[in-house]
Amino acid sequence: MLLNKKNLMYKQLVEKLYDKCQKIQAENERCVMRVNGIKKIVRRRNHDVEILKKRLDKHGDDWRSVPMVVPHPKGKTEQKRRGPKPKNKQAADGTGAPGSEPGSNPPVPRKPRKQKAKPPPTIFNPIVPPPHPQPQLGT
Repeated sequence: MLLNKKNLMYKQLVEKLYDKCQKIQAENERCVMRVNGIKKIVRRRNHDVEILKKRLDKHGDDWRSVPMVVPHPKGKTEQKRRGPKPKNKQAADGTGAPGSEPGSNPPVPRKPRKQKAKPPPTIFNPIVPPPHPQPQLGT
């Protein structure tokens, strides 16, 4: 009996490991597909650049003599961040509320929250007699 319990425990552990391996394999395949897609995009871009260069040369454009300007790399402060925007410490015109520190913003009153409309209460009567046909008179 003890051996059966151990075998069952090992079998469950092996199944868990197998499931985990399957999930990892699926994730790896998704990553490979993504990498292949990006390689395809890069190849297409390089092909388009070559076509553009040939076309510019064909038209006699002087694009090779124009100085190439490298864009300034974005720093951490310039990157888009998730979450609320940072609040300004100073008003744009430099004025503040009367009696407060110069350069500080007056407190902005908050907008009241919209109240959700409550649905009308539903009346549920579990014992409802079925409709009976009305007897017709005169027949």
